[in-house]
Amino acid sequence: MNRISLARTTVAAAAALLTAACGTAAGSSGEGPPAPPAPTTAAVPARVTHALPEDPVRMVLPVTGAESRWTQGLDVFGQQVARTAAADCAQADGIGLTEQVPLAFISYAELPDLGFLARHGFGHGTEVPPPTPAPTSAARPAPARSGSPAQIRRCRAEGEAAAEAVRKVYLPVQRAWFGELSATRRAPAAARALRVLPDCLADQGYRVRDEEAFFALVDSRLMNAPAADYARVDRALGRAYATCMRSVETVREPMRLELRERFLEDHAEEIRELRAALVPALRRAEKAYGLRLAFPTP
Repeated sequence: MNRISLARTTVAAAAALLTAACGTAAGSSGEGPPAPPAPTTAAVPARVTHALPEDPVRMVLPVTGAESRWTQGLDVFGQQVARTAAADCAQADGIGLTEQVPLAFISYAELPDLGFLARHGFGHGTEVPPPTPAPTSAARPAPARSGSPAQIRRCRAEGEAAAEAVRKVYLPVQRAWFGELSATRRAPAAARALRVLPDCLADQGYRVRDEEAFFALVDSRLMNAPAADYARVDRALGRAYATCMRSVETVREPMRLELRERFLEDHAEEIRELRAALVPALRRAEKAYGLRLAFPTP
């Protein structure tokens, strides 16, 4: 992401939760795609990893920013399946599809990726790698004409059906999990920890009344920063937020871990099915559509 409103990003993440999968990133405790050493003053590009967690449940039921990197990758993968299947449909019909906004890994405000934010700030995300074209697609001619609205709708529907075949393996469980996860933010201990955030941010040079006001400040600073100064401003904001949120996450993470343990017990049969089916379903989709799962990492 570049010069994108954090508020809009948070809304987009919530929408992704309801329609596809979920995500976030790093630097707190808990397992996740490995984080490199602490940031230097120079900008370091974010990368991707292809390593899966030992337990696939962590992709679906994240409790830390680090774990939610896998969730971001899972969400993007479903979108890639949808777009690739739609493109295959269009190529078979000899038509072109309208262009779409490039895919992006979207983090979740419920699971702040403190390590990623401290290293890259709010406005620099990991680029989603483009899919590798299937050998047959290179031999197909370029589309001779634009598709009609009906043809485009049909191909988009085929794409969504292909994505749904992957998402149905995990999405019902994931939706149930995120519904329960949001409750931890309202817990008294978490609320008390969050109340000290403005004082800490003031010590960092940002006087705001609460977390939402800080996000609004991030929007304003990044939208108005000169191009030559954008990266510096962005990283400074990310480091300040990561510094001040660590004490909050120290309180919230154990609560989320305990909540997940109860969730695993309460949904034991669904979790067994998920562990057995998720990775095979993802591998089949990778092979079918020439894709490769990728997860953001600092």
